[in-house]
Amino acid sequence: MLRVLIIDDHPLFQEALSHIISRLDDEASCLGSDSLEQATTMLSSEAPFDLILLDLGLPGASGLSGILAVRGRAPTTPVVVVSAIEDPEMVERAASFGVSGYLTKSSRPEALHTALARILAGDTYFPPSYADGIATPPGTPPQEVELLTPRQLAVLRLLGEAKSNKQIAYELSISQETVKIHISAILRKLKVSSRAQAVLVSHQLRRRN
Repeated sequence: MLRVLIIDDHPLFQEALSHIISRLDDEASCLGSDSLEQATTMLSSEAPFDLILLDLGLPGASGLSGILAVRGRAPTTPVVVVSAIEDPEMVERAASFGVSGYLTKSSRPEALHTALARILAGDTYFPPSYADGIATPPGTPPQEVELLTPRQLAVLRLLGEAKSNKQIAYELSISQETVKIHISAILRKLKVSSRAQAVLVSHQLRRRN
């Protein structure tokens, strides 16, 4: 049974998202949380979730701190941002944190339905009008992945887990400067221009494997 956690302090929007999820899977179980504190408690005490929908504008949360808090409790669960913020820079920053999608609250229900269907099928979704800076070909990793060394692949995998340069350096027992060198090489070999684009490639690799 599909389990979804909806973290949003607006009950009507929680209900709307639950309705869309139920249309995609009539046996889905949707639990709601209206605060980041409650959500992190649920992620620690409840059975694992298959998907997390997260509003960035929660009381007590600042910027992208909600993503970090949720990923800290559920590092392998797909997280989708649902936000009233429609700034392209925020979309790209969220993508660089390894989220599986970014949905804007101004979207029509049909658009939200389509986006969530893609995400539940294992794809990613970002608003077409903002995706130019982060988009990569959907579904299949670019052939350039084969040019990466084993260490660069390890760095790319950790990027996809929203790890910071400091965390990557610790896990791979290398310096942060070496991590930066690897990331520069990864961007060059993959022919992408941002960390966010590399994160999407990492997600594509994860689905392929």
